[in-house]
Amino acid sequence: MSDIKDDLSKVLDAAPDEVEGLRAALVEGRINGSTYEGECACLVGTIANVRKCHFKKLGNLKPDSNRPSERWFLMFRPTPGHKPDHHEGARITLGWIDEWLAKRKETANAVKGGA
Repeated sequence: MSDIKDDLSKVLDAAPDEVEGLRAALVEGRINGSTYEGECACLVGTIANVRKCHFKKLGNLKPDSNRPSERWFLMFRPTPGHKPDHHEGARITLGWIDEWLAKRKETANAVKGGA
């Protein structure tokens, strides 16, 4: 699973301003891993929704149905049962996102402290 986590980190690095929105969609069960478009979309589609743009307009972040994190997100459907409190994959993903956010905050604090 480390390849999935590493790939997800690369996606989050490419869209840092959208991570909180992605996290909220995961917690609220608004992920549909089978589609790039719609109110409930996959990883890249949800990032596009948060950014309010088309999923093909994300700059360096390109849709790639073969990337490990996008394949991981295929397990999610927009149902209450696919929220982190009921779904192991969603719980793991939430942990990875929270870990990424904590590292980002730690880095920002270190930069502030060193300035």
